[in-house]
Amino acid sequence: MKNKLSTILFHAEEIVSAVFLSVTVSVVILNVILRYGFRSGLFWVEEVATTAFIWSVFIGAAAVYKRRMHIGIDLITRLFPESFQRVIAVLIDLMMVIINGYVCYLSVLMIQSNRLKTTPVLNIPAVYVNLAITVGFGLIMLHAMGFVYQDIKLIVQAGLSSDPPAETAAE
Repeated sequence: MKNKLSTILFHAEEIVSAVFLSVTVSVVILNVILRYGFRSGLFWVEEVATTAFIWSVFIGAAAVYKRRMHIGIDLITRLFPESFQRVIAVLIDLMMVIINGYVCYLSVLMIQSNRLKTTPVLNIPAVYVNLAITVGFGLIMLHAMGFVYQDIKLIVQAGLSSDPPAETAAE
């Protein structure tokens, strides 16, 4: 049971993103069928589809970052020795913590300044839409913090095990 729960928690971002993407696709398909099949559509579909898609994108971005699957340019990093590449990885991850933390902070300010706004069709608080930015960038920041820890741990472990290479007998 514990193993299954940890697996679900590990994949929570993917699951939530997939649910929101499924909602997006489902309501759009439903509205297309209603428009072309019955000559009438649902007035709220565009707003629900847009909101669900926004959530899917930001949570999905965090899920992709968690697996380090975002596009990266490592041409310059590869020019340095492997030991220095680890230091560069820590610096990059620290920059990701700072940048994503700052965007998360700005999104909180945006939510506070727009706290009285509502969505045009369903008249629900716009906070529920804008919160996707805070959650997405917050998750990316947390993952980046974990990567900083992992990278520093690798550097420390490599430093502890940096014994000089043994002489080969073939000399």
